[in-house]
Amino acid sequence: MSTLLFALMRENPLPGLAAASLNVIVALFLVALSLLLGVAIAMIAWAHTLATRQPSTVRLERRTVA
Repeated sequence: MSTLLFALMRENPLPGLAAASLNVIVALFLVALSLLLGVAIAMIAWAHTLATRQPSTVRLERRTVA
């Protein structure tokens, strides 16, 4: 595949530039998708933790005011 692109670049550099820019766009899309999935998974895990947390019983000491 790369030899075909190199052959095209000798005649016209535009296809090579188009392929490179397409690679950059795909890479940025994959990075953004992974970040969004990471945030979504973290929010789901946080909501799951909140939903399954047992209410804690806090016992205060009784103080007498003298």
